[in-house]
Amino acid sequence: MKPFDSYPEDGVNILPKMIGANCRHEYGLNLQKLTKQTKCAYCGVDLTSDYYRWLLLSVDHVIPVSECKRLGIKESWAHSYSNVVLCCLGCNGFNNRYQIQKYQRLSEWTPEIFFNLRDEVFNERKKIIDDKRTSEMYFFNTYPREKGGEK
Repeated sequence: MKPFDSYPEDGVNILPKMIGANCRHEYGLNLQKLTKQTKCAYCGVDLTSDYYRWLLLSVDHVIPVSECKRLGIKESWAHSYSNVVLCCLGCNGFNNRYQIQKYQRLSEWTPEIFFNLRDEVFNERKKIIDDKRTSEMYFFNTYPREKGGEK
């Protein structure tokens, strides 16, 4: 199941442009209300169970805005709720320089082409982020660090 399955019209309708300047108070909260989602789309961590997890709340542009510009995708689609997912700050930071390799600039994008690309990119990025999370977890579990003020 993709996160877009819980979006209005099963995620295949261009939704309004994100509004607001704060994720936890405005655009992220709006996305939660729109989709009823409360977990990171990539790792599944609950982002609303307590205050400290709520502080991790972020949204990720599935097709990065820079890639939308490069490919000629409308700016309103790039910033649409249709192109973002709720995620935690960790997962959002794991793949911020993503570049789409197999698509080129089109003279006209249809919603169908856009949503197919978004879904492909989400699946590819989820795998990349899962791999990065595994690597980071290994590092965390093996790197010697101070605990409770002791070495």
